[in-house]
Amino acid sequence: MPETWLGYGDSDVILDIKYENILDINKAEFPLLDNESLYLELEKGIKLHDSTLILNFNPFIQMIPILKIINEKSKINRISDLEINTLSTNIPLKVKRELNENGITVRRVECSEILSKIKYFKKTIILETTEYDPFFGYKGASTELMRSSFPDEMNQAYATIVDRPPQPGVMPEPLNISLETSKISNIETIQVIANNDGINSIYCGDIESSFKKSIEEFNKISKRKVEKSKSAFISGNSNFNIQSTLGNSLNLLWNNYHAVKENGTIILLSENKMGIGNGALLQYVENRLDQSGIKKNQYVKDLEHFNFLNLIKDKFDIYAISALPRVYLNKLGIKTVSRIQEGLETILMRYGKNSKISIILNSELTHTLEHNIHQ
Repeated sequence: MPETWLGYGDSDVILDIKYENILDINKAEFPLLDNESLYLELEKGIKLHDSTLILNFNPFIQMIPILKIINEKSKINRISDLEINTLSTNIPLKVKRELNENGITVRRVECSEILSKIKYFKKTIILETTEYDPFFGYKGASTELMRSSFPDEMNQAYATIVDRPPQPGVMPEPLNISLETSKISNIETIQVIANNDGINSIYCGDIESSFKKSIEEFNKISKRKVEKSKSAFISGNSNFNIQSTLGNSLNLLWNNYHAVKENGTIILLSENKMGIGNGALLQYVENRLDQSGIKKNQYVKDLEHFNFLNLIKDKFDIYAISALPRVYLNKLGIKTVSRIQEGLETILMRYGKNSKISIILNSELTHTLEHNIHQ
């Protein structure tokens, strides 16, 4: 049997599967910058002001070498007021320790503080990765800024996706709204294409041009043409945030569910060590969500997942491997299996011992397309 490893939280789990049961393994593969090239790109691309805020919404492992270079640059240039903030509560101790050992402190900031922080500092640099996103098409600096700080614009964007399926890998109206909203004069971005192994490329400058340039490159290296299958395993990069909440891991599902034929079976590696999340999904399982608002312009975090579930859940058998209580997932129309081999057994029992299964790795970085679709 081949050793097939799938991301589960911040680690990987092995799937013992026979060669003859694998239809394909889909994963974005791309070349990586060496340390010298990364240093030169950042040296050329960013200019620090005496008053500079580095703002990150979703921590990722490859922000460590970037922040080291920025910190070194600030010392050389004698920057007096450099602050690094993140919106996330989920930074592993080993990451914090490595940053601290290099004299780097990342402070937690609340959504309500972000715009005042941007106003206070003479310059803000948003540090984010480029990934696929079922709401915006792509995730980046502009989308995360709008999610955190512009509720009216989120309402406007949400209204454009109601009753529409997920839209990963395209540039829909919500993305255009985010780019327009993020046109704040003192903001630049470092937009990063990366996986756990390293950094492929960075794009520095104003938010719109940097994000669009990164999307152009991302499309070249991350799209995979596939044959639709009756079943699939879908997982994310073994990153400490990708599957931390149910809302995060459902994005992995929506990014590539279309690789499976209708009435097929999908096994989602969900993990969810930080629970459901603090938005609409939690409100729903606790019977606190006003479902009449799902089709109104009243966006709350993770509300898009109800729109997608309502459109899609009856067309597939969706199973999750998750630390969440089964009753929560079942209430959402998602079945459960306790381990990855049980997921394989479920598929083989339904479709036969010779059935072919698609395996989609790093679903936040991989976008599957049918062979006859040109994009």
